[in-house]
Amino acid sequence: MCCLVASGAQANTAPPPAEAFGALPAETQPALSPDAHWIAWLDETESKPHIVIFDLEARRIQRIGALPARMLLRSLQWSDNETLLATVSTVGAPAAATGRASTAFITLAMNPTGEGALRLPSFKASSRPADIVSAIHAGMVRASTTKPHTIIMFSGPALLEVDTNTGDSERIQLGNEHTVYWAVDRDGKPVAREDWDWKTGSYRLYALKGESIKEILRNDDKNAPTLAGVLPDDSALVLLANKGHAHQCAWALPLDGSAQKLLAEDPDADITATYTDPYTGAIVGFYESGTKTSVQWLDPVAQHRQEVLQRAFPNQQVEVYGWSSDGNKTLARVQSPNSPPIYYLIDFQTHRADIAAEEYPQLAGVKLAEFKEITYKARDGTDIPAYLAVPSDAASEPVPLVVLPHEGPNQRNYPTFNYVVQFLASRGYAVLQPQFRGSSGFGEAFEKAGYRQWGGLMQDDVTDGVRAMIDQKLADPRRVCIMGWGYGGYVALAGAAFTPDLYACAISVGGISDLRALLEETVPQSTGFVEMRSASMSAWTERIGAPGDSKLDRKSPIHSVASIKAPILIIYGRGDSVIPYAQSLKMGEALRSAGKQVTLVKLTDGVSGTETRVQLLRAFDDFLHDNLKKPESP
Repeated sequence: MCCLVASGAQANTAPPPAEAFGALPAETQPALSPDAHWIAWLDETESKPHIVIFDLEARRIQRIGALPARMLLRSLQWSDNETLLATVSTVGAPAAATGRASTAFITLAMNPTGEGALRLPSFKASSRPADIVSAIHAGMVRASTTKPHTIIMFSGPALLEVDTNTGDSERIQLGNEHTVYWAVDRDGKPVAREDWDWKTGSYRLYALKGESIKEILRNDDKNAPTLAGVLPDDSALVLLANKGHAHQCAWALPLDGSAQKLLAEDPDADITATYTDPYTGAIVGFYESGTKTSVQWLDPVAQHRQEVLQRAFPNQQVEVYGWSSDGNKTLARVQSPNSPPIYYLIDFQTHRADIAAEEYPQLAGVKLAEFKEITYKARDGTDIPAYLAVPSDAASEPVPLVVLPHEGPNQRNYPTFNYVVQFLASRGYAVLQPQFRGSSGFGEAFEKAGYRQWGGLMQDDVTDGVRAMIDQKLADPRRVCIMGWGYGGYVALAGAAFTPDLYACAISVGGISDLRALLEETVPQSTGFVEMRSASMSAWTERIGAPGDSKLDRKSPIHSVASIKAPILIIYGRGDSVIPYAQSLKMGEALRSAGKQVTLVKLTDGVSGTETRVQLLRAFDDFLHDNLKKPESP
């Protein structure tokens, strides 16, 4: 198999503009039809994003479908050779009481040779309001079954069989108010039901066979496993859990109720996700998420495919993105931290790899920053993994450093292309992404060590990373800025408040400033879908503390404004469905009242559009340029 490799470009006299990095990926989410006749992708090269369906045999565009106004495409997948499923989301207006917006997900069916799009499941004008709400919030269980033009969805406690031609739905089974998911076999018949009572922490898994129901797993300690799917032979469920192991493993839970069996584990990484066969719905591989990421395959055919592709694209990360039903053609995303993603359509019969989609064509051939996987010692001796991007033309002397903690307390960064990191590096800044304790993917103990450590151990890990870069003469101690989104925005504000002599500036994008206020706004107030959303948020109390805990005040930057010395840039928008924008506004007001240097920037739109991304990058560039200038020599 051969592929084209672009030759390295000469160093540019000027870095690419903000638009080259900030423009939404031009072409993304390609999906190959089962017969490999069609390929679809999202095209965002124009002002209005649209879905393109391309005829691979005729070599021409068959159809272009515009996305509904103010909707974001979440996924594209083929149900069959005549039906493309597009899942989109929309963010509602922020609630007046909290400033938090709500997000709704909708699935649409498109025919390559037809017109329009059909909402699944559909509802009539005479439908009850509750039925309409259920349809809007319906989720996907199986995108294809052995029954033609049929998919399986769940809506509230009901499992539905939905006709992709008409949108009509038929209820297969009904759960209860605690039902959160279902598992089905390759024919679309339910084999298991998952119940979770978030108020009590009660978790149950039931095996289903016809009209019979049997409890096969119960857990009352709030450490519920993740139900990932079923094995290829439909004999067992696949669960992701620790079960006494240092890292999260994959387990097989037989539907007959017998003991769980270990399927896959990695001594150095968590298994965090699964690969699913798009035609049978069966689990065929496991995603291992340590400092380096990899896939452990159950299916030898899939493993061989991966090995061939990896040899074809050496020194690149190759992610299998889909394949034809006969296995002859495969879609793969190929990238590295300093090489933007390109999607290839690979023909195993002709041994040819053609570019199907390209995310950042304006960066083709541009020399980007060197990217390193590193570790440093925390003050208690713990090794903290991190990623470090160094400007391609960095001199031997220490350079200005931007610290970029990730946006979720229990999320993590990956060694993949990141447009913000590469933009900052192109402006001459080294970028440190610390994977502090509390981050996922590095074992249960590592993640739980961050529980209730906001402003404590988690913050210390970030601080120790900065000091390690200074001690190693990589970073200029007078020119360090900390910035981030969401939780990362909290870390930035906390860094400026709790270690005021360490940072020359701080940037918070939709960050958290008042922990007690955040938790009080998160406490569930009603039932239904709001309650389900609040259920996922209730885990925050475990990781942060109880809403009424007075200790939260001293961990909140808004109560330590007096100690802040560095200039602060606060950026906020009204499209965040997790963090209320009031958190940003109140922090800005507190800084101004205290006479501190603060700049507030309101985003022109939601947080995911090209205009907003470019606006953010320009704001970063201007603020960093003003505050990380090289000091005059004495």
